[in-house]
Amino acid sequence: MPTAQTADTPTRAVRAEGQSLWLDYIRRSLMESGQLERLVEEDALRGLTSNPAIFEKAIGGSSEYDDAITAFLTEDPSMDAATIYERLAVEDIRRAADTLRPVYEETGVDGVVSLEVSPHLAHDTEGTIEEARRLWDAVGRPNLMIKVPATEEGIPAIEQLLSEGINVNVTLMFSLGHYEKVAQAYLRGLRRADDPSGIVSVASFFVSRVAREVDTRLDERGLTDAVDFDGSDVAIANARMAYRRFEEIFHGDDFADLREQGAFVQRPLWASTSTKDPTRSDVLYVESLIGEQTVNTIPPDTLDAFRDHGTVAGQTVTDDLDRAEAVLRRLDEVGIDLDDVTETLQARGVEKFATPFDDLMDVLEEKREEITAHLPDPISLHLHEHETAVAERLDAWREDDFACRMWRRDPTLWADEDTPELTNRLGWLDLPESMQEQAAEITAFADSVTGDFDDVVVLGMGGSSLAPDVFGRVFDPADGYPDVTVLDSTHPDAVTALADDLALERTLFVVASKSGTTTETLSFFRYFWDRVSGLTDTPGDHFVANTDPGSNLEEIAEDRDFRAVFRAPTDVGGRYSALTPFGLVPAALMGVDIEQLLDRAWAAEAGSDFCVAAPNNSGLELGAALGELATAGRDKVTFVTSPTLEAFPAWQEQLIAESTGKDDTGIVPVADEPLAGPGAYGEDRVFVYFYLHGEQDRDTIETLSALDEAGHPVISVRLDDRYDLAREMYRWEMGVAAAGAVLGIHPFNQPNVEAAKRLAREAMQAENGTGSDTHTVAADDHDVLEQELADWLGTADETGYLGVQAYLPPSDETTAALTDLVTALRDTTGCATTLGYGPRFLHSTGQLHKGGPPNGLFLQLVDTPDATGPVPETDYTFEELIAAQATGDHQALREADRTVLRVRVDDDSLGDLAEAIRAR
Repeated sequence: MPTAQTADTPTRAVRAEGQSLWLDYIRRSLMESGQLERLVEEDALRGLTSNPAIFEKAIGGSSEYDDAITAFLTEDPSMDAATIYERLAVEDIRRAADTLRPVYEETGVDGVVSLEVSPHLAHDTEGTIEEARRLWDAVGRPNLMIKVPATEEGIPAIEQLLSEGINVNVTLMFSLGHYEKVAQAYLRGLRRADDPSGIVSVASFFVSRVAREVDTRLDERGLTDAVDFDGSDVAIANARMAYRRFEEIFHGDDFADLREQGAFVQRPLWASTSTKDPTRSDVLYVESLIGEQTVNTIPPDTLDAFRDHGTVAGQTVTDDLDRAEAVLRRLDEVGIDLDDVTETLQARGVEKFATPFDDLMDVLEEKREEITAHLPDPISLHLHEHETAVAERLDAWREDDFACRMWRRDPTLWADEDTPELTNRLGWLDLPESMQEQAAEITAFADSVTGDFDDVVVLGMGGSSLAPDVFGRVFDPADGYPDVTVLDSTHPDAVTALADDLALERTLFVVASKSGTTTETLSFFRYFWDRVSGLTDTPGDHFVANTDPGSNLEEIAEDRDFRAVFRAPTDVGGRYSALTPFGLVPAALMGVDIEQLLDRAWAAEAGSDFCVAAPNNSGLELGAALGELATAGRDKVTFVTSPTLEAFPAWQEQLIAESTGKDDTGIVPVADEPLAGPGAYGEDRVFVYFYLHGEQDRDTIETLSALDEAGHPVISVRLDDRYDLAREMYRWEMGVAAAGAVLGIHPFNQPNVEAAKRLAREAMQAENGTGSDTHTVAADDHDVLEQELADWLGTADETGYLGVQAYLPPSDETTAALTDLVTALRDTTGCATTLGYGPRFLHSTGQLHKGGPPNGLFLQLVDTPDATGPVPETDYTFEELIAAQATGDHQALREADRTVLRVRVDDDSLGDLAEAIRAR
């Protein structure tokens, strides 16, 4: 890792331009881990601003504050949440202020830490003054700043506090008008002070929220393509005009008398500088607002991005002021009132500050109850003789600074520096925060179309469809919201059955593909576009796209006038995309509170953050367990759930299989195997039990206890409600990525997936979609089947697994028959068994089958469809497509030296197949 002594970075170069970087983040582990000192040393970090949202997630998503809260409650069992918060906050602010004190002593204006008054006092002048005085005295550090909003009631409070020598960070400024009032209050306050020298203040001017609001208004008026600017241009121009006014005030006559008395200027601070729009640079608002005597307070992910690929091009805050004026003038000319934008944002900002503060009080109250009631942790790991190896791994990761390096996108955790699909696939790390703004847009869209549709159908494969499928099956639609169904089968009988079951005039289709070129997804789209076009002259009203910016699907959506296009971050791979629009749009359409989903995931992020070192990092703890267990031969992760959560393992199946199954290694997820007693399993199992609080089944608990007593590792995870699903999604993403480091593999690529696609394309060109070397056994040819089964099962290894691949139309009846089949296979062989419908599994476990441990045996089941299903705008049918996919997969497995038995079945022969296996 580069250090301040060995390498220069944009974060240090910006300091040479006279700008200070502050971090919009504070929690206890930031100080205790030494990360704050590191940021000061390596990045020339100059200060901190408190963030109640981060504080709330740190308390709710980790155990780092539990000891302190326990001590408070031991001292006073009746202590309320507000008192607990204040004591915790004061302790943290003092620690941070002490760490930054040398910077403060050196500069007089930096090395400061901000603590806000209650946002509920934003319209209470006297209340703000009283609380600010109390917090100032409680912290007792000269390098403290009190955050006060620039509301009408806040302005006189700011003036009074400054006159008393209290440092003030003025926040929630959005307009030149706000800035003018704040600057004048600063001048008045200093002139009233006994000694104006040494008083420190900044004027926090918000940026990206202006961009988002202007973009929204341009879009609502249909002006996005009609103007030569966008919201980011307006936000940057707005900030540059404020800086020009700063120069006029503080480098002109207005400040002359105070300057002579040794007073400091009130520096503009650029706040809300993380980029909310995935189509824009993630360092746009940092690079564009570099200026002398300014501060930029940014979250850790933006700091990491700027360090990694930011550019410092001099005093950019004064660049092209003529264009800035022109942009603001043109905004007014097209009918968008910037004053109305900024006043709306300030009012909304007060609410946005109050909500996380209230959430913090709720979390503290919940934590208080958990501690006093001695409630168990939501996750427990019974690892038996593997505990030592896991503990040693976590110790090594702590020494190696693993958590921080992951958040800094250090590729050497997994591979060489220049390995493709590595550092540009880690955008999921901060999704719970970065998706907050887009979540509001998605929710507004979902609410606007609720009355128009009875059904929502997601057309997608793999990472584009698995999270929607889980959300659609775990959550019930809210009152008045449509059902969500996922189509990820190319079997013509499945496609036509769904189409016949829908009232197409009341159906919304979500076409989901990152690349926009996925054959299955485009085939689904073309089929339903053709069907809907026969009912309406505006078929685009029935379609929404989820895709990456600039994709083929985005172009299709714009050409055909889709109702909406949602763009996902390009640095998030498909299997990590549950908390992007790919998962959130379908969830919102059925009335799920996606902001609450993100909030739960954010708590998990806080428990796995850059400053939370192993072994306290919950994501790394899981990753160390999964990796070390697999290394020891416990590489079959067998999922068990309570009824509500039974769809969840299908999502985890892709995450684990596609992330770890390569280079002849990997973890095999077992998602559809019924639970049995200890005698049914070998020494290669790990059991993971997900249960919704109150849904525990006595028989399941007793069986898992017996497995635990028999020495099998058992991991139990409690979800207090359905929204905790997002918490576990994030924890498992972090855990699986970390497990990849234990296994020595690259967790974000899928090198063997293309082989099946290539061979499927070749098969499509062959007659009937089949290749020349595809041996198939008929299930009703009992003598031949019996011999083929014997030969196939005779190659099974006790450490291997059996994969059933069903290229059949999914249904409850077929799934029940297939579950009976995998149970028969497990009981007959003692091997782990997996089950997947084709071609769905090609986008989930297919990578594991070809690139993972070479001890898998595969049973491919095909049938003769009743329907053909022509695909409009193409020269093929769904019957030909699924036949080619089955053939291509069969040949890809053969090329990878896997053992495959291909059987043709019908509705009646699945049961016969299970009986034939049991009869051996």
